[in-house]
Amino acid sequence: MSTVLVTGASGIAGREVSRRLAAAGHHVRRADVIPSPDPADLGEFVRCDTRTPTDVLEAVEGCDAVVHLAAWHNAHRPGVSDATIFAVNVDGTFNVVQACRAAGIQSVVFASSMAYGWGSVYSVTKVLGEDLWKMYQETTGASVALLRYHGFVPEPYLRWGERLLRNGVDVRDIATATAAATEAALAHRFDLFRTIVHSDHGMPEEVRADFAKRGAEWSESRLPGAAALIERHGIALPDSVEQHDLSEAADLLGWRPEHDFIEFLADLKRRDAAGEDVAALWAPGGLQLADR
Repeated sequence: MSTVLVTGASGIAGREVSRRLAAAGHHVRRADVIPSPDPADLGEFVRCDTRTPTDVLEAVEGCDAVVHLAAWHNAHRPGVSDATIFAVNVDGTFNVVQACRAAGIQSVVFASSMAYGWGSVYSVTKVLGEDLWKMYQETTGASVALLRYHGFVPEPYLRWGERLLRNGVDVRDIATATAAATEAALAHRFDLFRTIVHSDHGMPEEVRADFAKRGAEWSESRLPGAAALIERHGIALPDSVEQHDLSEAADLLGWRPEHDFIEFLADLKRRDAAGEDVAALWAPGGLQLADR
């Protein structure tokens, strides 16, 4: 059994990843600035502010692998300053890199983002974060996975369904991808590996590229009643669906996303049949009443 440190373990992704790793038989050390509401038998909890080097050194000590999720991003509610985003995402990541070096960690998974680029301070922090871990891999020979997550921050239920067709991914798919990458890194199946973590709706190219016109008919073929649901709830179909080639992740990690737009419509169909008011729901990460 391996001991896996999960930074940012009290967040949406961190909680799901911790559960998945614990279910796979790993000893999970959960690190964050605030305690997780999950039970202690999920794994020990250590308070860790990644901006504080001594916190990180203590958290990493004795671990076999590190899953570095701790980050601020533009979609947090309420928002934080660019200075805070940079400090946590860059200085914090540097501290985790240095602690891994001191502890001799040879298996790392880093939560990057499809926002990677130069469009915002947050985007640049992911460029710098990936570069720090690439440097770590080249100088230590560790097995390092860079996972570019699509968006999984909770939104109103119907808007979330629409977002799955654009840049949304279910947090359960985030968790399974991260756990699979951790297992592969522990087995040293790669040196440096990068993949996108996104939904896969399994639609043919002609449907994907012309979804505004073909989407309702395609959805109906997969789920009877889908077209009526789309119309009744005013679900806006994009001109084209964002879909990526995830075959490398399937081959190397044994991972494929499992949650898609049709699953969302099936859930909506059940709720409609029960007379439920979906306007009060948020998704993903567990449907919840919108009390914010």
